[in-house]
Amino acid sequence: MRHKIISPLLILLNTIGLICLIYFSIPYCTHDTYVANPDAMLPIEAWDGSGMVLTIGLLPMIIANTSGFLFILKKETPIILRLLFFIPSIVEMILVAHYWNISLLL
Repeated sequence: MRHKIISPLLILLNTIGLICLIYFSIPYCTHDTYVANPDAMLPIEAWDGSGMVLTIGLLPMIIANTSGFLFILKKETPIILRLLFFIPSIVEMILVAHYWNISLLL
């Protein structure tokens, strides 16, 4: 009974994480220089803000993907299929590493 409740919630959590990853990686990858609030105390370009949000969201993404790996698929499922849960975490890790390398060089 508990597995029937946890699995849909973890699928929803992983789906939300994937949507956020796509939503924030597009301005980062296109290097969008639009400044939403130019009169703010610290105006941030869209790519820079997206990189920071990706950085903040990296740990929750890893936790969500790990919980999906552990609880959604049955233990009899081949390990290769279960490791597919970590693709969004790896992509986000690459984007965050790139963001910090570029940000520290500028």
